[in-house]
Amino acid sequence: MTRSYEQTCFIARALDVLGERWTLLILRELVLGPRRYGALLNALPGIGNGLLAARLKHLEKHHVVRRTTLGGPDHIGAYELGERGEALIPVLKALVDWGAGLEEPSSEYTSRTAWRMVAMRLTAPEEAVDFDALTQLVVGDEMLWLHGDGNRIRVEVGVAPITPDLRLTCDKETFNVLARGRMTVERAMAAGELTVEGEPDTARVFFELFSLPDRHQSPVSGPSQK
Repeated sequence: MTRSYEQTCFIARALDVLGERWTLLILRELVLGPRRYGALLNALPGIGNGLLAARLKHLEKHHVVRRTTLGGPDHIGAYELGERGEALIPVLKALVDWGAGLEEPSSEYTSRTAWRMVAMRLTAPEEAVDFDALTQLVVGDEMLWLHGDGNRIRVEVGVAPITPDLRLTCDKETFNVLARGRMTVERAMAAGELTVEGEPDTARVFFELFSLPDRHQSPVSGPSQK
C-alpha cells in the first residue's frame, strides 16, 4: 500500500504519487518508449515482480503511465508514459542536470548505454527535434535508435523500425568519451574505434546535439554565492 504524507501541500501530494522508491526509475525506462512488463523488470534489477506490478498499477491510476500495445501481429501489451507522465519530462531533465554534478559513482555500479541515452535525450537543445536522420546505435551489446520528427525526439531500445540513415557502432567506453566531447568522430573513426555507416558529418552533428551533461557545469551543492 502506498503511504501518504496526508498534507494538502502540492509538493507532498506529488510525492504521494512519485516519492516511492523505483517510481522515477520506471519513468526513466519509459522515456525510452513503450516497454513490455518483462523488459521493465529486466531493466530494473532488484525491484521484484510484485513491487513493479504495484508501482505500475499506482502510476496508471494517476495517469502517469498507461497501457498500450506494441506494433506487429501479436499486439503485445506494454506500458508507456501517460499524459501526466509526459508532463514530468522537465522534472526528469532537472534530475539529470543535478545528478551530473555529483561525484563520480563507484566503478562497481551498473552502467548501461540506454541510461546515458536517456540523459542525452532529456538534455538535448530544442533544435535537436529537427535531427531527422534515423540513427541506429550499436554500443557493445546494446542497440538503440533515435529520431527527431520536428516535434519530439524518440529514443527506443532495439532495432530501428526501418533502414536507418546513420548507424554508429562502438564499444561503451568509446561512446562515453564521444558523448562527453572528449573525442571527435573523425579521431574515433581513424583509430578504428567507431564505425559509421552513413555520412560522417551527420555523425558529428549527432554528438553535437546529443551529449552527456558536463559535471563541472551542473548544479552542485555548496555555499551560496552573493
